[in-house]
Amino acid sequence: MSPRLIQTTPESELIKQVAGKDSASFVILYRQYLPLICKLWYQFHLDEVPLDDWKQEAAVVLYRTACSYSCHESRFCWYLRQALMNQIRDLYRQQAAQKRIPTNQVEMITEVQIDQRLVDIDFQPDEVSHFRLLYQQFLQECSHLEKDAFLGINSGERLENLARQLCCSPLTIRSAFERARKKFKQRILN
Repeated sequence: MSPRLIQTTPESELIKQVAGKDSASFVILYRQYLPLICKLWYQFHLDEVPLDDWKQEAAVVLYRTACSYSCHESRFCWYLRQALMNQIRDLYRQQAAQKRIPTNQVEMITEVQIDQRLVDIDFQPDEVSHFRLLYQQFLQECSHLEKDAFLGINSGERLENLARQLCCSPLTIRSAFERARKKFKQRILN
């Protein structure tokens, strides 16, 4: 089947073709739902999952969803969105499980060594640790987009490159950076 014919194929036919292992139909369906996939990633702040990894996870979910979908249940976009939300919940559970430290690996706080190479001679270790705490809290307050924009621009990344990497416009990156900058300023001043 030619790509031109597939592009004009209704969604229900695309889903059936994907279930029948037609890779061209899968690509078309994936591109059609890519905005939803990216939106969910930004919306739910998947800290440990880079956008490219999330896209791969979502592609697997899309394929499984297309294979298990039957037209009488509900609209496919709602069915897919629910399947993606379930995948996000699973990822959150995995992240939470990885954060748990076995009791035999916990160190007493007095034994933790501060890396002196990172400490400027003008700062006391408690000031540095306080700043690190504020910085971590700031990063947790930021959405994925704000965090990526803030870290990228501060590391010298060009606005256009960041926009291309994060699948959004330079104006969106600029706005996210400004929001993050305001949050950082508030965190430092308070």
